[in-house]
Amino acid sequence: MIIFLFVIRRAKFFDIPGLTKNKLSIFFIIKVLCGIGLTFIYTYYYKQRATADIFKYFDDGKIMYVSIFNHPYDYLRMVTGFGSESSDLNVYYDMMNYCHRGINYGLYNDYITMIRFNAAVDLFSFGYYSVHTVFMVFISFIGLTAIYKTFQLMLQGKWVELYVVVYFIPSILLWTSGVLKEGIMMLGIGLLCLSLSKIIERFSVKYMFLFVFSFVLLFISKMYILIALLPGAITLFVIKVTGKKLSFIKFLMVHLIFGILAVNVTIFEYDFLQILSYKQQDFSVLVKTVGNVGSLINIPELYPTWISFLKNSPGAFLNALIRPHIFESYSPIVFLSSVENVFLILSIILSIVFINFKKVQDKGWLYLCFSFTIILFVLSGLTTPVMGALVRYRAPALPFLMIALLIIFDKDKLLKIFSRKK
Repeated sequence: MIIFLFVIRRAKFFDIPGLTKNKLSIFFIIKVLCGIGLTFIYTYYYKQRATADIFKYFDDGKIMYVSIFNHPYDYLRMVTGFGSESSDLNVYYDMMNYCHRGINYGLYNDYITMIRFNAAVDLFSFGYYSVHTVFMVFISFIGLTAIYKTFQLMLQGKWVELYVVVYFIPSILLWTSGVLKEGIMMLGIGLLCLSLSKIIERFSVKYMFLFVFSFVLLFISKMYILIALLPGAITLFVIKVTGKKLSFIKFLMVHLIFGILAVNVTIFEYDFLQILSYKQQDFSVLVKTVGNVGSLINIPELYPTWISFLKNSPGAFLNALIRPHIFESYSPIVFLSSVENVFLILSIILSIVFINFKKVQDKGWLYLCFSFTIILFVLSGLTTPVMGALVRYRAPALPFLMIALLIIFDKDKLLKIFSRKK
């Protein structure tokens, strides 16, 4: 941890106007503590280590790592992916529980990404899980900082609010502080947004390389995050190339084209609606198999048709936005999520009451934030019948929802009301 704090205080990436190195260091330490807390939860609350998300990839990663002592070439092939499909490596894969995903619908197996991450970190951790936690905390910390840097110039006068909504949303603090895919996802999201902003401002080979790297990172960690980001990113480019006039019409047209392609075209043998339907069915089967799921949500069955998709999307979005509510809190973790939802609803109301859309200078980024939030909320709500999982899956969109609300929020209008009262 000391090494990462030293990097935070010395690296140019963390030289940010208005955001001191002390604040960044404090937040990093807070995230490490949250990572310890998540480990405690999975150790004493969810006691089945074999199915605990933070441990199952870690344990499989150890099997991959120990191969380095007798067969370093085997380790190199498995951890890099080059030659990893060779049959002679099955002696390791057969000992792992999650190397081969049961059903992947033809998509990339993101389980192996986490196993490789842990096998790589084992070179430094010597098998101590806490070291893996600190590594993942630093990775997600870079991603969150990249998001902050992307929107800082757009939110002049709201830097404190931006600091809070990027770094201190409870779901982000919790789920990006453990050895989970969310940490890698936040790195990919943050670097993609930062590189996109730099490329739009002025093309750079360095940032183009960073954009490609973040694209690949999201592809191998969670492809649906990449899918949720693409329409907003393309809208941003369209507005940049064609100008700001009729920007909302351009936003609608891009998303309409994406929607038509998603429900009518099978791309690279991927049927988008069929995959969504299968994912919902598989999650429901898993819930029935596990049994005694206290946070179960009754969601309508999703059929692989555009009518079913459109019909179920509003309810799916609403579930992702407001569930769980206070009266559904059956545990401290769920209660914390319900309090977070109350804060989200109040923030939405406050931003609508004090909205000033005319002051928004760069509507392209506003549309990207809303687009990513809506798409991710809908996808999560359509396929996830468990509130605990829903809260986790929607988490990457929360900073973008709050940033969008900050962009349209007229802070001066609110301050004038308080000044009049005084």
